[in-house]
Amino acid sequence: MEQKPAGDNPGVAPQQPEIILSPDTTTASPPAANKICPNCGTVNPQPSVFCLKCGNKLPDATNADKKICAGCHAPNAASAQYCFKCGLQLPDKLGGSSEKQMQYAGFWIRLVASLLDGIFLYIVDSIIMAIVLVVVYGADFSTSWLSDLQSYSTISESEIWSFLGVFLILILVSIVVNTAYNTIAIGKWGRTLGKAALKLKVVKPDGSRVSYWRALGRALAYYLNQVTFSLSFLIIAFTNKKRGLHDYIADTIVIKTD
Repeated sequence: MEQKPAGDNPGVAPQQPEIILSPDTTTASPPAANKICPNCGTVNPQPSVFCLKCGNKLPDATNADKKICAGCHAPNAASAQYCFKCGLQLPDKLGGSSEKQMQYAGFWIRLVASLLDGIFLYIVDSIIMAIVLVVVYGADFSTSWLSDLQSYSTISESEIWSFLGVFLILILVSIVVNTAYNTIAIGKWGRTLGKAALKLKVVKPDGSRVSYWRALGRALAYYLNQVTFSLSFLIIAFTNKKRGLHDYIADTIVIKTD
């Protein structure tokens, strides 16, 4: 008897051809590339965050088309010139860690900035002190009172105590003015007039902004240098991050922004 093909038998379902799925090699993502340290050039595995050789922070592949802030490490747009988060000037190259690009202000440039601030504060202090003397001794204090001071026999004991009292007031006025100046300038803009003229800025070690309270503590710690007759300022020249005694106490650094 002649047998019919299985496909011609209405009672038997036709056998479907077997389909073998193969991986699509055209759309498979390539393995992640190794991370190259921008500081020493060492090749590190992809999951690495810090360089195995020098410890420098490695670039983030997700931010390869962005500028990384040298201070706070925030990613910024490629066209940005200053960090949107802390205001620090951004590096020219895209991606990567810019931690090594932070430039610390040395002893001499900070000395010049302090001298510029000193000139400004001297003018302000002189104006305030003149107002205080006029209020205490009157408008003719420069002639009558000083002439009495030169003739020692005419100075009474009350006048001597008055002079010492005014002298202490002038010292307190100078301290208050200097402290307020440094606190407001550093807390608001991160720089005084002297530092702004030389393109310096006071920030925290991570590059973020200094708060008003931290700026106040830094301004008060600044007076501790007077105990060492300002010799402690020399610490700035020999430390890695060019930090002074008041910088260590307030945990701040001074960097160049140009």
